[in-house]
Amino acid sequence: MALTLLEAQKHAKTPQELAVVTELAAGQLLSALPFRTIEGNGLFWKREESLPDVGFRNYNGALAESYAEVSQQSESLKLFGGDIKVDRAIVDLEGAEAKAYQIQSRVRSMRMAWESLFIQGDSNQSPSEFDGLAARIAAGSSQYFVNGGGALDLSKLDEVIDNVDAQGGRKYIVCSKSMRRALTKQARDNGQIEIARSEFGYQQTTYMGLPLLELDRDHKNVAIMDSDPAAQDLYVVSFGNDHLTGIQNGGVAVRELGESHDQPQLITRCEWYCGLALINGRAAARLSGIDATA
Repeated sequence: MALTLLEAQKHAKTPQELAVVTELAAGQLLSALPFRTIEGNGLFWKREESLPDVGFRNYNGALAESYAEVSQQSESLKLFGGDIKVDRAIVDLEGAEAKAYQIQSRVRSMRMAWESLFIQGDSNQSPSEFDGLAARIAAGSSQYFVNGGGALDLSKLDEVIDNVDAQGGRKYIVCSKSMRRALTKQARDNGQIEIARSEFGYQQTTYMGLPLLELDRDHKNVAIMDSDPAAQDLYVVSFGNDHLTGIQNGGVAVRELGESHDQPQLITRCEWYCGLALINGRAAARLSGIDATA
């Protein structure tokens, strides 16, 4: 069963793993996205493509023969993480806190990079990374909708929301901060926007009961979703075990490798066997061509 990283904190085996999971879950996206823990190096499932026909029959008649159509789907785990190298002299002179800060910075970088991959990951460009939503919902897809330029059309957004299947999952809107401001401006007058507090004490904006998950910048300080504020996308997603979910094997691992033989540096390795799986093809939809400045 898929668990969020916040729920996974309860199963951390060491204080280091607990600190790493806590830092990863500090972002809005990774605090809400569940992860399925799997065996092996990938997840395999059958996706329902069409249902069998049904009907009536006469006495002594036969029912029409029909079958459901399914397609075989798979998603592989990717090897994600990095090494933290801290000069031995820093630890000796400044204490263990200096090393802890470096580890925390690396994990924060992992979180921000993962948020970027969630939208922009493309295995065709970089085979070592997983596909993000932009690659999975390309133009021409049944889950791809066009705003038509100009300001956000709330009726079109409502259509996108209706086309996302959330039976057994929970819907969210994933957008940039500038898009959140545009949506708030559009929906404030009719009371469709509400603001509450998240479990971290941050403001949580909701539209028609759907929480907004805001993505800002990646680990290289590059805008994830609003590099061009006048031509943006937003995504409506349904998170759940059989909807859109993260996948992992073993959770985030933190290993102390000791001191390097070449340099006086202490090495700590953070590694996460993880990926993203769109189990239900209707668990995500994309609304494109929105001018958040209009």
